[in-house]
Amino acid sequence: MENIISKHFGLSENDVEAQALNEEVTANAATSINNVPACEGEVDDLHEVGGAPADGELDSSSNHGEQEQKPLMKERVVHTLKKKTLGKVFVIKSNRRDPRQIKAKQRSCRKHGMLVSALFADATAAFDAGYVLFNPITGEEVKNREETFGMLVIMEGNTRFWAWLAEVERIKEEKRKSKGKGDAQKEKPFEYTFAYRHITDPKVFKDQYRHINIDNVPTKTKDFARDFLDTEKANKIIAAYAGKIDRGLTPKAAGFATKGKEVKKADVQALLAGKLPGIFNDGDTEDIELYQMIFDGVCEGFGIEKDAPIKNKVLKGTFIWHWTAKKIHEADEDKRIDVADKVINMFTGMSAQDSERINNAEKTESQTREQVIHGILDEMYNRDK
Repeated sequence: MENIISKHFGLSENDVEAQALNEEVTANAATSINNVPACEGEVDDLHEVGGAPADGELDSSSNHGEQEQKPLMKERVVHTLKKKTLGKVFVIKSNRRDPRQIKAKQRSCRKHGMLVSALFADATAAFDAGYVLFNPITGEEVKNREETFGMLVIMEGNTRFWAWLAEVERIKEEKRKSKGKGDAQKEKPFEYTFAYRHITDPKVFKDQYRHINIDNVPTKTKDFARDFLDTEKANKIIAAYAGKIDRGLTPKAAGFATKGKEVKKADVQALLAGKLPGIFNDGDTEDIELYQMIFDGVCEGFGIEKDAPIKNKVLKGTFIWHWTAKKIHEADEDKRIDVADKVINMFTGMSAQDSERINNAEKTESQTREQVIHGILDEMYNRDK
C-alpha cells in the first residue's frame, strides 16, 4: 500500500517532549491508537514531505516555533495538517456540523491551542462502509470508489477541523483588511494535529467510528440517527424515516411522521449494537403506509410538492406530526383508516386562512405554541362532525 501520509501531506513531527504537551492528553491518544488491531499493509516510516511552505501557505509550526524535520513514528500523534494539503482530506457528510460548537471550539483553540489531536483514517474504508463523503473545499460529494484511493477521512475531530478552517478564513480576512500592516500579518491559525489509523475493513471502520460517538455522552439522538441512516437503509421504516429527515424534518418529527412515535437515543444505540427495537420492526408495513399517506396529505395541504424539500418551520418540527400521531393512537383499531382519511381530507382541503393561523400561531400566557396549534387543528377536525 502507498504511504498516504508521506505522499500527500507536508507534515512535521509534533515532538511531544520538546513541546511539553500535557501527559494525560498524550497518554489518552496513545491508548486509543494502540488498541487498534494491526492491519495488513500498515503505514510505516512516515517522513515529512517538502521544505518551507510556499508564499501565502500556512506554516505547520504556527504556534510552536520552527520544528526539525524528523522521521515520524506510526501510530503516534505527530501529524500537522497544512492548508495546501486539504485536497487530500474528505469529510463524512452525516457527521454533525453545529455552527455554535464550531465557533466555541474556534475561540477555545485560538486561545489554548488544539489540546486533543484528531484521528484520520483511510477514506476508502469509510466509502465502502456506506458513508457519503465530500470534499470540504469544493463541497462536492464523492461519487466513485476510485476517488477515495490515497485519500484520508476525518474519523474524530470534525468540529475542530471546521473550527480550524474558520480560523484560517478569519486570519485571511484580517490580513486583507490590514493591507499588509500591523500585527495581523504575523498571526497564524492554531495547529491542527492528528493521528493516522490505517483501516482497510469497512466493518472495522464503521464499528470504531460509531463507538467514538457512543462513548461521547453529550451526543444526541439526531447524531446517532444520522450515522445509522447513512449506512443502513434496507429496513423500510428506517428508509422512510431517513427520507423525511433528508427532506427537512427534525429526527424527532420524522419519528412521529413515520411511526407515530419519537425515536429515542436508546433505540438507535440498540440498532448500533445489532438489536432491532420495536419502533424499527418493519415486519408489519400497515403503519408505515398509513402514516405515509397522512404525511403526503399534510404536505399537499401546505403546497409542498412530492419529494420536495420541506422549509416550512411548523412542518419541520413536531407540532403537526405529534397531533396526527395522537389522532391515530386515540382511534379504535377498526377506525384508524377512517380517522386517517379524515385527517388527510382536512389538510388537503385546508383554507388559506387556516394555513396562515397555523403558521403564525404564537404561545400565550396559558398555552405553549404546540398547545395553540393543536387547538386550531382540533377545531378544524371537529368542524364536520
